[in-house]
Amino acid sequence: MLRLYAAGRAPRDTDVFDFCPLKCTSSPTLFSVLPVPPPQGDAKLAAMSTIARRAGVALAATLLFLLVAAPAGRWRWAVMLAAAWALARAPLGPSLPLATLFSPATFYRPLLRDFSASAGSLTVLGVVVLLGAAALWRRAPRRRWWSVAAALSLLLVAPYVVRYFGRGIQPPAGGVSLGLWLSWEVSLAAASMALVLLAAALVRGPVASARVPWTLPVACVWAALIAVGGLLLWRPSGAWPEWYTFMWLPALVGVIVPAPRRWALVGIATVAGTAAGLVTWGAAVEGRLQLARRDAQSLGTEGDAVAVALLERVGQEAQRGSPPHSAGELYALWQRSPLAARDYPTVLALWSAVGNPIAEIRLATLDLPTPVLAALVRSPVTARGARVERLERVPGVHYVLVAPLPSGDMLTVGVGPRSRYMAPDRVARFLRGELGRAPPYSISLGPAEPVMAGMGPDVSWTRDGWFARGERHVDLPGGARHVHVMVELGGLWGLLVRGALLVAADLLLLAAIGWFSRMLSEPWRLALPQTLSALRSSYRFRLTATLSGFFVLPVLLFGAWSFARLGDEARRAGDLLIRQTLRDAAPMATQVPAGELGARLDADLWIYRGGRLIGASAPVLAELGLVDPLLAPRVFRRLALEDELEVTTDERAAGRPVRVGYLVVAPGPPTTFGTLAVPQLLDDERVRQQQEDLAYVLVLAILVGVVAAVVLAGLAAGTLARPVAALRDAAVAVGRGVSVPAFPPGAPLEFTPVLSAFERMASDVRRSQGALEDARRRTAQVLANVATGVVAVDSDLRVTMANPRAEELLGTALEPGDLLRRTAAPVWEPVWDAVAAFLAAGAAGIAEREFEVAGRQIRVQLAALGPSPDGCVVALDDATQLARAARVIAWGEMARQVAHEIKNPLTPIRLGIQHLQRARGGAADFDRT
Repeated sequence: MLRLYAAGRAPRDTDVFDFCPLKCTSSPTLFSVLPVPPPQGDAKLAAMSTIARRAGVALAATLLFLLVAAPAGRWRWAVMLAAAWALARAPLGPSLPLATLFSPATFYRPLLRDFSASAGSLTVLGVVVLLGAAALWRRAPRRRWWSVAAALSLLLVAPYVVRYFGRGIQPPAGGVSLGLWLSWEVSLAAASMALVLLAAALVRGPVASARVPWTLPVACVWAALIAVGGLLLWRPSGAWPEWYTFMWLPALVGVIVPAPRRWALVGIATVAGTAAGLVTWGAAVEGRLQLARRDAQSLGTEGDAVAVALLERVGQEAQRGSPPHSAGELYALWQRSPLAARDYPTVLALWSAVGNPIAEIRLATLDLPTPVLAALVRSPVTARGARVERLERVPGVHYVLVAPLPSGDMLTVGVGPRSRYMAPDRVARFLRGELGRAPPYSISLGPAEPVMAGMGPDVSWTRDGWFARGERHVDLPGGARHVHVMVELGGLWGLLVRGALLVAADLLLLAAIGWFSRMLSEPWRLALPQTLSALRSSYRFRLTATLSGFFVLPVLLFGAWSFARLGDEARRAGDLLIRQTLRDAAPMATQVPAGELGARLDADLWIYRGGRLIGASAPVLAELGLVDPLLAPRVFRRLALEDELEVTTDERAAGRPVRVGYLVVAPGPPTTFGTLAVPQLLDDERVRQQQEDLAYVLVLAILVGVVAAVVLAGLAAGTLARPVAALRDAAVAVGRGVSVPAFPPGAPLEFTPVLSAFERMASDVRRSQGALEDARRRTAQVLANVATGVVAVDSDLRVTMANPRAEELLGTALEPGDLLRRTAAPVWEPVWDAVAAFLAAGAAGIAEREFEVAGRQIRVQLAALGPSPDGCVVALDDATQLARAARVIAWGEMARQVAHEIKNPLTPIRLGIQHLQRARGGAADFDRT
């Protein structure tokens, strides 16, 4: 930690570092810095916190890795249970950025010990039970009498369990943030949904319901009506009547009736989430009532021992450390003290030894005027040492520390009751900013009255519309006072909007838990590319995205315009106040000191001369560097060089946005003209609350728009899918050769040409099918009478057609779909091998083969039916008789040729004999010759 000192105010120490423009020997010191090491205890706690945070992150990363790497089933469940135990029992939750969620200061119930000691622990337990109930739901156990009895018992216990845990909600005094409120609601919703889902799993049965029972929507509507009734029936004393709890039983019974999984989860989330949201609202309001009661009871004459002890500690620390010398150092002293941590309303002042004021800073509007503090300082008792004085002031007991400092000056620290009635001073608001969230209550004090009848010292509560009003009286100096406490319950419309959003969030939580339970029990892998591809090609998804943009974009534009309008209205209201303050202060700006003028007008004022700051109503702001000592260049240029008289700009101070108005009050040259400035903080709680309500409405509108887009896209897709499905069925009928069913009426007009064209196509297909059937019959008649066996086969040698001659040759009946290798005798295997080789080769011509099968000569001709793998036609001819006839003809031809060869030499012999016979008949000496 570094402690800063103004020039010349730092202690003489070797650890002090002076900062100068050039060298400190030749230029003045700007400021000094003293490094302050933390105390040993604080350093030890910081080191332990750092180690715990790193160990928590490492443990969380290890558990996540084990959860992903472990096989589905019992191992993943074991890792999940270990992670739940680490969150609830080990310091893993507080080590992560979840300290508020796991803090017993905002939620605690002793029933389940560590598992109900905080909202985070109860949420972890509820999620574990939800995971188990989801796993039991998927197993779908058989419905038995004892399971039904157990389910009814869970439903009877559920409302009381939720109300019991709801009483553990403890709102902090500073107000409830959105994250804290959501942590309460999620913890109660997880507990209630776990009980209801477990009951639904016990009565579901092994057969899932295909239809949504009428009890489910009725239960959801009943739960919504009962919740609205609960908002109206709630009372500050006793919350809800005893009979109101039983009104939830019909809704709880209605949602456990077996239904489709998706709708069952919607019903359970609606009923359980509505109940949890109502109980959270009631418990938060009751917690705010307790805070308001304690605040109202702190007013009066009751003392505060804690304030006395804290003031004594502040006195001891002031006497040990470096004494303050200015208002800025007084603020630093308060900031380091336990009074700042406890948020006590405080006034600090520094006095000289004779009781003259040196510096003062008022952080709250306490009834401690300066003369009273001066009288305490000048009292003779002051010489004895530091003391704490008790003063009974309005609205309660004030304590003032009067402590002499080592420098000889006197320090006074006054504190008042820790009540919201003690409003922060304007300087404190500027230094610390607004609360940042809606205050839990408002408290006011009535005028003094001599007699206060009919009212006790305790706070009595009544409900007045959407406010809870508390009243009590206190005896104060000057007479009894009437204390009014108001706790806002929230309007009906705002609560309904928040309730709808909570139900949607609970539904998302339940769906995520169902998915996570399935991931624990079943193998799962990320199929993101396939999912994205399916979504991109889905007409329904495209239409949903288009309609969502149609609904959401106008809502977003309206929201942006509304937010800008709210900001502009707040800015214009601030500008009006700034201008009025400038006009009121301008006549006295050059005559009255800035501090006195700011006190008169209850406003912060800065006075510039020649562009340099010469005065401020709160010097502590200038001393702490929260006020720019020079005019901004653009403001100086417009006022000094462009002759403008009034300028309003947006700036930042103390890290917060401010609106600053400037007015020229002393015209003159740029080096001497006088300017008055009035700053105004822009973080107005009322504007922030309006913007928050508007944000809730916009989120609900966007959610409704997305749901409407999904529903409308589903209806549109269904409208288009019905004629497409009819076309598909008609196409299937056409492909099967059966009659085409009639198209259902009510098809979109755009589908009329398509349906007409399809009917014409179906008519043409029927005519073509008739012609093909006639050709097939003729072909079948031809094939039935030919002497060649014909078999058509596909690529797997399955029969698609065969004629009787083929069945006769193969010796078996052939039906379409029969495998030739299984149907025909094994002796035909060589033939089928040749057919398979022909199909594998993909030949386009006609191939002829001859095989000897069982003593017969088979001639095979193969012809492809088309491109592979359409199959081929196998023509089978029994060539056995033809071969025998060919042999007979061949032997006859050979005999003829032999006879011819024999006959060839006989012819000349016969001719020679005939010649001899003729010669013998004509010659006498023939015999002698």
